Amino acid sequence: MKTPVPAILLMLLCGCAAVGPDAQLPEAPTAEQLFATENGLEADNLAHWWRQFNDPVLVELVEQGLATAPSIDAALARLRAARAERESVDATFYPQFSADGSYRWSRSWGAHDSDGWNRNLSASVGASWEIDIFGGLRRSAERAEAQEAKLAYTLQEVRVSLAAEIAAAYVAVRRYEGQVAIAEANLALQERNVELVKKRHVSGDVIRYDVVSAEAQAARTRASLPQHRKNLMDAALRLDWLTGNPPYTFKARLTETQDVMHLPEMPPKTLPAELLRRRADIRIAESDILAQTAAIGVAEAELYPKFSISGTIGLSSPDLSPWDSYTREIGFGPSFRWNLFGFGYWRRRVEAAKATLEATVADYRDAVLDAYRETEAAWIAYHRELERTHPLLDAERFCREALQIAEKRYEFGDITIDDVITQQGLLLSAQENLVAHRAQLFDNAITLYRTLGGGWTDETSESPSN
Repeated sequence: MKTPVPAILLMLLCGCAAVGPDAQLPEAPTAEQLFATENGLEADNLAHWWRQFNDPVLVELVEQGLATAPSIDAALARLRAARAERESVDATFYPQFSADGSYRWSRSWGAHDSDGWNRNLSASVGASWEIDIFGGLRRSAERAEAQEAKLAYTLQEVRVSLAAEIAAAYVAVRRYEGQVAIAEANLALQERNVELVKKRHVSGDVIRYDVVSAEAQAARTRASLPQHRKNLMDAALRLDWLTGNPPYTFKARLTETQDVMHLPEMPPKTLPAELLRRRADIRIAESDILAQTAAIGVAEAELYPKFSISGTIGLSSPDLSPWDSYTREIGFGPSFRWNLFGFGYWRRRVEAAKATLEATVADYRDAVLDAYRETEAAWIAYHRELERTHPLLDAERFCREALQIAEKRYEFGDITIDDVITQQGLLLSAQENLVAHRAQLFDNAITLYRTLGGGWTDETSESPSN
């Protein structure tokens, strides 16, 4: 913190340390292994991790959202408010000046009735300077600075969360686009089967049961399409909202482009003790400790006298007299105020501040442990989902081959229509599983980047210490 010059002079003159404990962060819980910034996840890649997916539409959406979303504007406004509050506290180290004046007309009635209206002019200038002997002002400034830093880190947390939410909504759009495309392709295949079975029924090769079974399957697929299209529209509308745009802003942009996302190479699990320093929630918890530590000093300062120097210069005139008839006054001197008796009120406030600090430290440790858990869980989820890729691809390939065989055998009368419908259903399920898996894989990668503090950048925020 940059302490104002007058406060520095007073501390040197008085030689008094500020009451209350000095700010000190507790030792964070340690972990032997976590995710590291090495082997691929350097700071630059984390700051703009969405660019690693090589999808220009995704990059456009995230970066527009970070520039125009109302949630970012709100966080920036709160940061400016906190900075103004901190600067107002810093101003209390300097003398405070005030001026007042009045011009009044008055008249009285009664036993001593005055003759006409009286006019009175008065004006004065005053100054007051609190001498921060016991450090109450210094602790207030420390608390305000910590609160400002908290809002700066909150802005980063909003950025990190917003980037991840926009990317997840984009993945959802692509997922539901894929489901719609799969359902439409399968419906077209099933409708062709219906026409084929109908022709064979007319020629007497198959019974009516085959026709209604094929019709039923096509109807089920047809009925699934509205829900898939609804899910697609919901995801697209959420994307518009997250980026700070009205509905359907990106509809044309999304339908004109294809899903070209690819997974970036993730590094092996190594060690990153400092990586969690990029997590905004940890920095927010640290700021809470610093602010609450300073709050103890603010509370303890109320147990000691407060000293100040004040003075006034003024003049007054009962009836706009000539200048040499004005009454002039000047005065200055020291004063003090001391909360001597409060029936334990002020000491209880100190005890409450200390207990609150203990709770804040416990919350900090809990936040660190939860960050470890979240990062580890995200790493496991991503890699376990990645292990499903080849089996799911094999399942889709084998189901497609099995359906081709079933259709040929049905033509020769070796199997029933139920066998063909079963294979078509298995293929549809395998294709949907593959689309869902790909979306889940991207979601897990996005979550992993978020848990690593991805999206943290100082490009659009002012330094909290300015």
